[in-house]
Amino acid sequence: MHPPGIVKAALRAGVDAIAVCDHNSAENVAAVHRAGRKAGLAVLAGMEVTTEEEVHIVALLPDLESALTLQSRVYRALPGRNNDALFGLQVIANEEEEVLGFTDRLLVGATTWPVETVVAAIHELGGLAIAAHVDRERFGIIGQLGMIPPGLELDAIEVSARTPLPAARAQYAAPRGLSVLTASDAHEPKDVGKAVTYMLLERPEYAEVRQALAGRNGRAILGGGRPMEDLSLHILDIAQNAVEAGATRVDIDLVEDRAADLLAIGVRDNGRGMDRATAAAATDPFFTTRTTRRVGMGLPLLAAAARAAGGVLSLESEPGQGTRVKATFRYSHIDRAPLGDIETTLMVLLAGNPDVDVLFRHVVSGREFSLCSKDVRAALPGENLTSSHGLALLREAIRRGESQLAR
Repeated sequence: MHPPGIVKAALRAGVDAIAVCDHNSAENVAAVHRAGRKAGLAVLAGMEVTTEEEVHIVALLPDLESALTLQSRVYRALPGRNNDALFGLQVIANEEEEVLGFTDRLLVGATTWPVETVVAAIHELGGLAIAAHVDRERFGIIGQLGMIPPGLELDAIEVSARTPLPAARAQYAAPRGLSVLTASDAHEPKDVGKAVTYMLLERPEYAEVRQALAGRNGRAILGGGRPMEDLSLHILDIAQNAVEAGATRVDIDLVEDRAADLLAIGVRDNGRGMDRATAAAATDPFFTTRTTRRVGMGLPLLAAAARAAGGVLSLESEPGQGTRVKATFRYSHIDRAPLGDIETTLMVLLAGNPDVDVLFRHVVSGREFSLCSKDVRAALPGENLTSSHGLALLREAIRRGESQLAR
């Protein structure tokens, strides 16, 4: 996990920003920041502080100086010395992959600070305090304390990649009205970007993230999930491809028919389309028309997911006539990927492309929820979908429709 390796992994995953949050330390944040700046990746300063109750609290800090100040205070409250044979060497590296030294502090250990002290110390430095992986028994605040203390002034909560965001919102966030984030919690380069949070920001920087967590000035947390694993984010990827291909209209059909043991996804657009050779090559993982990634994995991964669940993927396209993608799955198949968070898909697609006409239709055993972006825009005279009012209206419509289907 040397600094340039982390940056390369993040760029491969297609993310715009990462936060470096080592356990009880910020020794390597500056090097990752420098490596990210060279490569065009935003790197936020952070730390994952372990409280005396063995609760992990993620600190996002305004800058490197505040991160190092927090580190100095944490080190004074962190007893013990590292056992290299047991826990491994704790390397301090630079952006050139060179080892500068080692720290012998017991970074895997717990500080002598209770959770309230940790949150207060983060806020004193202008930082954001986020309860990490609250869905995990070990090191999660609920698993360790049995609850989130009522007076604890958290700025958000985070769930691990294994918990879908709709369930996390209902179980953990609703009682307190906190924003919910998800992240890869990567300890190896291959896991960077395994789970991501989508935010509507002017720029990928700390001040903007702070506003998004508070829902101020049009900034917002749009949702999250596991790209290329959750089927809903496959839908988002295909729809975004359509917009990049010049589409002004995208129709999305999602059908769940348990009686027929079928799940079907259809995405149709009016973009520039593809000729026969391009369409034939589109499911090749080493073919892409994008300039932002070397390899185009969206359609190949969806095709693989469909085949793994006893289904197929079909693609129809003609130049100037748009493209139609359809993927089918055996609903009950043990290898069918989870549907994921439809709310995230629609929020990211519509907030990111407010002028594109999107018609979404979700059918579950004959019951239907449909959403038309034209109708939402019509309900916002003088405003657009990315205004605070627009985002709230959109989120409310999606949650109401999807909750009715779930019932």
